This record gives sequence, C-alpha cells and structure tokens, in this order.
Amino acid sequence: MGDFASILEEWESMRRGSQRQGSDGSRLPRPHVTDPQEDTAWLERAIDRYPVVDKDAGEEPEPGETVRPEDLPVDDSLDLHGYTLAEALTATEQFVSASLARGLRKVMVIHGKGRNGEGVLRREVRRYLERHPSVGRMGYARGPDGGRGALWSLLRYGGQDR
Repeated sequence: MGDFASILEEWESMRRGSQRQGSDGSRLPRPHVTDPQEDTAWLERAIDRYPVVDKDAGEEPEPGETVRPEDLPVDDSLDLHGYTLAEALTATEQFVSASLARGLRKVMVIHGKGRNGEGVLRREVRRYLERHPSVGRMGYARGPDGGRGALWSLLRYGGQDR
C-alpha cells in the first residue's frame, strides 16, 4: 500500500508508456492507454488498491461532550461583497429569515474587511445581527474562512441557540 502520490507516479509512468511495478507489487495492466474510458478504468483500479481514509471520522462529539460554536459546520452563507449598506442590511434580514424558516443552526455572513479593517458593512451588519432576537452567539470566522471579514451566527429557536 502507498499513498495517492504512488498512484500518480504509476499513472504518469503508464501514460509515458513504460512498464513499471505498482507499489503493491503488481504490474501495471498495460504499457500505454489511449482510450479515455480505459484510462478511467485503470485509474479506478489503481485507486481501489489504496485504503479509503474517512477524514471526518471522529469529528462527531461523544454524548455529553461540549461542542464549541466555532467548531460547528456552517449551514449556509451570504456574501455581501459589492452591496451598498441598504442592500446589505436587506439581504441580511432576508437571509436570516430564510435560514430560520429552513431550520438552520449556524450561518455565516461575509461582509468583507473594508478599508483598514474598518468597513461600514462590517460594523453595521454586526450591529444588526447583535440586535436580532433570533441570533444568538456570534464570532468572526477563522482566518482561512474569512477572518474578520466574515461573521458566523448561531440561530435561536424559542429563545435558545440550536
């Protein structure tokens, strides 16, 4: 067994036409393939030799374990880039209403950072969400997800965060 890099190496070797041994000791089925369907079949067989890794395994919390809101997946997001303030607030209101109607738990509003990190949308969208009766805990996204240019919110149903 090997990793995906091994599959790629075999693939490139096969495409060049050289006969090489696979990482599991098997010979490649043929020196060169020109039919796209045969290419796909060969690649599927090569991938089948490697174990499937469930990268999400173990992500579910144990019963009674506390989950931090920032670790919950975002159910939906709204990107406000290019909106005026009035358009952004209207879109945010509609987005929260629609998210509540759909029973979503965590949503994200991407408002951007603005100039020097002091954007009008950033400030006013946060103010709107802080005052909304159905919006509970909030926080800025992690760096790769937008950092201070995106705000996640937990939606509240019956006065409690979901």
